[in-house]
Amino acid sequence: MISKKEKKQLKVDTTVQSQFIARLKEVMPQGIGLAEEIADILEVSIDSAYRRIRGETELTIAEIYKMTKKYAISVDDVFSNQSGTVTFAYTKLTDSVLNFEEYLTRILNQLKTANKFELKKIYYVAEEIPIFYSFCSKKLTEFKLFYWQRSVLNIADYQQQKFEYGIIPQNLIDIAHQTYKEYLNIPSVEIWTSETVLTGLRQIKFYFDSGILNQEQAQGLLQEYKAMIEVVQKNAETRQKNVSDKTESYFLYNSEVVLGTNCIYVVMGKTKYSYISFNSINSLTTNNPEFCDETEHWVRNLEKKSTLISGVSEKQRYQFFTSMYKKINEVTEKIKALN
Repeated sequence: MISKKEKKQLKVDTTVQSQFIARLKEVMPQGIGLAEEIADILEVSIDSAYRRIRGETELTIAEIYKMTKKYAISVDDVFSNQSGTVTFAYTKLTDSVLNFEEYLTRILNQLKTANKFELKKIYYVAEEIPIFYSFCSKKLTEFKLFYWQRSVLNIADYQQQKFEYGIIPQNLIDIAHQTYKEYLNIPSVEIWTSETVLTGLRQIKFYFDSGILNQEQAQGLLQEYKAMIEVVQKNAETRQKNVSDKTESYFLYNSEVVLGTNCIYVVMGKTKYSYISFNSINSLTTNNPEFCDETEHWVRNLEKKSTLISGVSEKQRYQFFTSMYKKINEVTEKIKALN
């Protein structure tokens, strides 16, 4: 016979397991069967999956790990943030080309997952130009991937290399470009400042001054950079990322508040994710409900204090982008003068 203590423990365990299953269901894209997905991840029968859903079979630690790994669920995501701590996920990047490929693939997979949801939106607080735009052209993609691996990640193979097109493996370029294409299909709100454009310009100028870029390469990249800004301007004018979009999918704000960081807040169905930047290009990721609620509050507050320059505010939008083109032209002229 089961003792009263054992019955109480069984009830607690069932409640805990139910909470986990409920959280898993929240983060799964619509149209995917819960039992089928659990069976696939755990490599068990559909019947066995249903027994776990009903609490008749206890989930093992190994099984929970498999599911949390796929859907980036942490323990505090399920059982709230009572201790005042939050668990983050991230990809280790230091000194590893393989880790860098994993990092790019992770971004791509997260965007693909978001695109499976009917309700989806990305809020991007951009201290520098959002990473996705760096992948809009092949030349900018190659330069960015080279810069990050050489100067940020300290990949040994690139330390003595000068930049040249073709030096970056094609598979990395393909992953990066696919990331940009996925981003175009997700409605987004971006908050920029007049300084957002500067980081990329400084990277090009620094590499030119250091002899890593020659003059022709630097000028070509600045032209690509200008073309990228023109794409953003067009999106802002139409409030659409794609000409085929049937509704408004792009909202751009100009903030006069110093942002201090890059922060991404994502809504996927009933689930929310926060991405906080660190180490230049990496990010700490969590879908802890309380932390995401606080992130949303900060982003919304910043949005209210910023000026919407997409669709409306034609004068402010013109002045905003004119200022950016002026900064690009200033760097271009400085490089030309050193001929």
